[in-house]
Amino acid sequence: MTLKSKHYTIEKEYPVDRQTAWEQLADNNRLNDAIGLFPVKFQPNKTEATGLIYREAAAKVMRVVPMTWKSLPFEWQELEYYTTERQYLDGPLNYYILTLEFFEVSEGEKPRTKVRLTAEFSPKNVLGYVGIQATGVPALKKIMAFLDDYQPQQIEQAPRTNQRAPKVNTEQLESLSKQLTKYPVAPEFAARLKHYLNNSTEQDAAEIVPKNLAKLWNMPMDEVLRGMLYATKTGLLELSWHVICPNCRVSKDNHRSLSELEQSFHCDLCGVAYDANFDQSVELHFSVHPTVRTAYAEVYCVGSPLITPHVIAQRIVRAGQAVSFKPVAGHTPMRLRVLQLNDQIRIGQTGAFCYTASGWVESSQETADIAIVNDSEKDIVVALEYADWSKETVTAAKVTAMQEFRDLFSSEVLAPGQKIAIGHVTILFTDLKGSTALYEESGDANAYGRVRRHFDFLTEHIKQNSGSVVKTIGDAVMAVFSKPADGVRAALAIQEKLDAFNAQTHDTLLLRVGLFSGPAIAVNSNDRLDYFGRTVNLAARVQGQGDAGEVIISRALFEQPDVAKLLEGQGLSIESFTAELKGIEGEQALVRLRMHEMAHIEAG
Repeated sequence: MTLKSKHYTIEKEYPVDRQTAWEQLADNNRLNDAIGLFPVKFQPNKTEATGLIYREAAAKVMRVVPMTWKSLPFEWQELEYYTTERQYLDGPLNYYILTLEFFEVSEGEKPRTKVRLTAEFSPKNVLGYVGIQATGVPALKKIMAFLDDYQPQQIEQAPRTNQRAPKVNTEQLESLSKQLTKYPVAPEFAARLKHYLNNSTEQDAAEIVPKNLAKLWNMPMDEVLRGMLYATKTGLLELSWHVICPNCRVSKDNHRSLSELEQSFHCDLCGVAYDANFDQSVELHFSVHPTVRTAYAEVYCVGSPLITPHVIAQRIVRAGQAVSFKPVAGHTPMRLRVLQLNDQIRIGQTGAFCYTASGWVESSQETADIAIVNDSEKDIVVALEYADWSKETVTAAKVTAMQEFRDLFSSEVLAPGQKIAIGHVTILFTDLKGSTALYEESGDANAYGRVRRHFDFLTEHIKQNSGSVVKTIGDAVMAVFSKPADGVRAALAIQEKLDAFNAQTHDTLLLRVGLFSGPAIAVNSNDRLDYFGRTVNLAARVQGQGDAGEVIISRALFEQPDVAKLLEGQGLSIESFTAELKGIEGEQALVRLRMHEMAHIEAG
């Protein structure tokens, strides 16, 4: 006998904007933890005969009754809705489908959002009805009550305090927080981090995301990241390196040290093997140190909207089915990607696309949205996602280019012989003009002291602009930046401030500075993280094309939007030229930047 399904609909309005409601209710790991659901163990991806991917999951309901099910991929449109479905392999249920929809209902200046929850339970037997009433319905009510006590957080507070009191070693927390204030961090940062570690949920303490803290505390992202590095050094936090799939952007592995990184890895969700890459597949993660607090991030679901925030929308598209996504405002590069098969296509804000056995085909059909037809014989899962990596992601390329990281964690290097690619990095070289004459005139000891003082001067300006000194070579400096504009800003600041430095030190030093951006290889060299490749060679050669007071950069670097914006209105003499560089094939298009009356442009 087939038993009737049970349907539930709950609607509720909340005094929050739709973005806030979405961020709170679509973060399913945190939501499920807060409402007291049971942690879930997931198996690797499997594929049905129809082609649809799924994961088998297992948990103990009420910590006693074991259940297993097929967890189908989440479906959602950001800020609009999300749906999740479980098809049970055992136990008293056949399936369970949950949908949350979000509607703006603001009146006047006060934001309000209506949330509609719909749920369907299909019982397999009479016990299924009992289970629905005993655990299913109460869980639905807890979901809808989750936002009841939400209050806009004050900047010094942590997110929603967990109902379960955290196990905090308050004496250790107090002691290490005092040590943190001795480092160059803002006093409010130390106080806020202490409060956060003492009051945040298990999930938030076990997975501390710098960009989330920056938003919560209304502080610059780089300032928060620097503070977290110092907090790690004191023992308040610990760091780990996560290997991230560059397509689905889900963590596939994690290591305590860079030296443990593997050269390549496999993503079961995308079905592809990748080489590790510092700016696309290795990210730095933080968590509270276990001596301060016991915290563990339980897993309740995989693939939900806030776990993959780069995905704007996702749908299961059956063979022969047509679906559509709402257009996305702005001009951020986007793409459509088929999970598991990894077929992808770059798209604009609207368009019509057909997926076939041989891949994506764009149609000339006019449409006001993003229309998709699955013309293949298999069911697929299509994701609409941002094509470019988030600038707020703490990649290995970003953090290893910070002077604070090199100073605090000099032992963090790759294994001997290990080589990790970096898709894009900016290398800066400086050279002290007339250094040979300096040693002849001043003598070795005096000249060395003057050179050392100028190293300190360079390091300070490189550090202030989110870069780090890789090494000194004689009287030259090699530095690295993850963002091209940071490197150019540092170079201009160095040339701008050199006169003041000379006046302070009663010196007459002159500098050449050159930069080049491009791919490189990160390696272990003399137990330090170093960089090699054509980009490094070009940066060294480009520097030689300049004279005192000049900054030489490649034409490609000059044309990058962030760099072009930086150089606007700075009173610079800008000259384009070409040059043949020693050991480099072909002429290079370069740009000479020379000081006139330049505005003060240094960061911070």
